[in-house]
Parts: sequence; C-alpha cells; structure tokens
Amino acid sequence: MAVKIEFKSGLKSVTGTPYVTIDKSFNTFEKVLTELIRLYPRLKEEMFYSDGTIDYIYQIIHNGKRLSWPEDKDVRIKDGDVLIFMVFMAGG
Repeated sequence: MAVKIEFKSGLKSVTGTPYVTIDKSFNTFEKVLTELIRLYPRLKEEMFYSDGTIDYIYQIIHNGKRLSWPEDKDVRIKDGDVLIFMVFMAGG
C-alpha cells in the first residue's frame, strides 16, 4: 500500500490530478509536503506565504483531522493514510 493524497477544488488544476499515491517511506507530514512540492512545484506558489506558512484558506486533513503547518510537521504518516488538500471557501 501507500499514502493517498487527494486534491480538492482549485488544487486539482494546480496539480493536474485529483489524487496521487506516494510511497509510505514519506512517513511524516513534513516529508510528504516536501515530496508533493517536488512533484508539483506550483503548490508552493499557490499555498504558501513568503514566510513559509500556509495561506489560511488551505486546509489539510489527515484521516479526518486537520493539520497545521509547521506545528504538525512531525505528525506520523502511515501506510494506508489519506491526506486531503482543499480550499476552505465561504460565501454569503
């Protein structure tokens, strides 16, 4: 098995795919994020502020729990886990 990464809403157009699987050897949130930026360099431009923090409109969900960057960089990612990257939108 592997780790499944899903890209929702506008992030699908940034990556060109709705999902990707990566090897389970990327076993922390930081390693996964580094690999995703290597695979999809536009993610960095799209999601990150110049100081390295993630724009507040982006949410990253790990098996149903929201992750924060960089606070959760050491969260363990295991074989079979699912990470969802999405844009938080509101309307009115």
